[in-house]
Amino acid sequence: MRVIYSVGVRFAGGGIGTTAYHAVRGLHRAGLLQRLLCGSFRPSEIPQERIRAMGWPSRALRKLAVYDPTGWLSYDHDVLYDAWAARRLEPAELFHVWNNFGLRSLKRAKELGLVTVVERASCHPLYQAEVLAEEYRRWGLTWRRPHPALRRALAELERADYVLVPSDFARQTFLERGYPAERLLQVPFGADTKRFRPPMERGQGPFRVLFVGQVGLRKGILYLLEAWRRLSWTGAELWLAGRVSREIGPFLARYGDMPGLRWAGHVTDPVTLYQQADLFCFPSLEEGSALVTYEALACGLPVITTPNAGSVVRHDVEGFLVPMRDVQALQEGLERLRDDAPLRRAMGRAARQRAEAYPWRRYEDDLASALRQAAERGRP
Repeated sequence: MRVIYSVGVRFAGGGIGTTAYHAVRGLHRAGLLQRLLCGSFRPSEIPQERIRAMGWPSRALRKLAVYDPTGWLSYDHDVLYDAWAARRLEPAELFHVWNNFGLRSLKRAKELGLVTVVERASCHPLYQAEVLAEEYRRWGLTWRRPHPALRRALAELERADYVLVPSDFARQTFLERGYPAERLLQVPFGADTKRFRPPMERGQGPFRVLFVGQVGLRKGILYLLEAWRRLSWTGAELWLAGRVSREIGPFLARYGDMPGLRWAGHVTDPVTLYQQADLFCFPSLEEGSALVTYEALACGLPVITTPNAGSVVRHDVEGFLVPMRDVQALQEGLERLRDDAPLRRAMGRAARQRAEAYPWRRYEDDLASALRQAAERGRP
């Protein structure tokens, strides 16, 4: 079987690019990779003759899109990348493309007779749109995403033979929208358990809670800050690591002078932050399966998160699962783990064991197996 893999970002460049790197590495190891199409790439063990990259137009547009609050530059980039990729498809057995990057490519792949798989690394687009629009309204804002982007995402999912999702939560949002179960593939993500690992010894210091991710409404950060305000702790710290979204800035001002609040900003290598923390808190409203939760587990941290984060955390085993937007549940979870050191240590040990069950090698092998099965089953 031969696979063409398409993703309109920087391959092996962090975020989606990291997940794509492990996917393609698994396909290459399994002898399935025919071609990687991408926006740009960092050198890796994938032979460059297997790679076709859009290059500087992709890099330039994606950099500019970071500063565009309307979302139109990001949409334009995705359309241009898709047109570029569609012209570079070739005969194979299966075409794998990330959602938002493949409407024209999927049409061309079907003309070539390829089985098609769209990877949706988040929940169903309509669930995502509804929960984010509701959240923005709660704060007197308007969620701005070009309507053509939503229509495009939905059209790709409809056109695909199969959709790949990373978690039970993401899968459920598709089933609730009537998407056929037989067209859903599910493969959880992973972590680099050699790089992300517990410290040899935790140093002395204040009790420390860590959040890693974009500091924005989607991640539920305001509910965590409100829980921290209500706790009124002394001798404890809340570290926030990540870029601050423009829309949330005015709401952060009310929490700026809280005792123990520390702003780390964007951190390219968060390993040290995980290793200095006592627990990880990630109250996201919607994800596919947040990579930061795998990383925190690998570093031996109990995790407080929501079911909507799509994590592999089990309630009362590696941490606590709390409803989204539930400040009281966040407060109680934080309080319990601060007060009960033996429970915190036991959950930390369980966290590391859980992460060891989800190394990137498992994701690579499981993805290759899932795509093989999809190719064998053919079009539904």
